[in-house]
Amino acid sequence: MLLLNDHWAKRVYPGFATGKLSDFAGLIFTPLLLDAWIELGLRQAGRYRGPSPRRLRALAVLTGLVFALAKTWPPANIAVAWAMGLVRLPLDAGLALALGRGLPAHGPVALVRDPSDLLALPSLGLALWVGRRR
Repeated sequence: MLLLNDHWAKRVYPGFATGKLSDFAGLIFTPLLLDAWIELGLRQAGRYRGPSPRRLRALAVLTGLVFALAKTWPPANIAVAWAMGLVRLPLDAGLALALGRGLPAHGPVALVRDPSDLLALPSLGLALWVGRRR
């Protein structure tokens, strides 16, 4: 949903709905992705002991805090936009190479600073619900 919205719907149907959909989807997806990355690292290190609701709660709080700062404080908005661009770079480079294109330049993603996006923060509860159900 996040990829479809961010890479197609926002261009075809720009506006309030596609902007908010990204916020809701990103807040559900991000703590789960971070938890999965940590679990993979723990498994590689031979230290994985199963899912941790406590860690997932901490990641949801961290995600919410970073999101809130990025949506309300200009320096955080800039830092998060550059960090997201850096995280995307390997994916964008892999796709470009697969399609026979040149390597993309690194840069920030488009991240709108909009305090009304904080309305999406309750969707972190859905991330916790999904994470606990596994």
